[in-house]
Amino acid sequence: MRAGALALTEFVSGVGVMLFDVNLNSLQAAVIPDGMRSRVAGAYSTINYGIRPLGSVLGGLLATLIGIRGTLLIAAVGGALSLLWLLPSPIPRIRSLTPDTPVSTDSDADMDSRPLPC
Repeated sequence: MRAGALALTEFVSGVGVMLFDVNLNSLQAAVIPDGMRSRVAGAYSTINYGIRPLGSVLGGLLATLIGIRGTLLIAAVGGALSLLWLLPSPIPRIRSLTPDTPVSTDSDADMDSRPLPC
């Protein structure tokens, strides 16, 4: 029974992560200028993958202090509540990825001619 519940939870979580990734990539492709897209993706990956070891250490310390059951409960509640920061943002109200105003090609040319920051 418990193994089945855990398997179902992991499956639903995996589907949620895939849906998030597809929508995130579509949104980034629509709103980030071509010249900045790789930098944004690199920064996102650095933060996303770089914070995981800290979360692992924190989870291990918490499990040592309060036990595995309490730690998993805190992780589940925290994961569910992590959605809350998106609710006041305009992201949930996006219905189309087509721009409302056309982007001028002059700004793209200016973007490509600027030196890259170090």
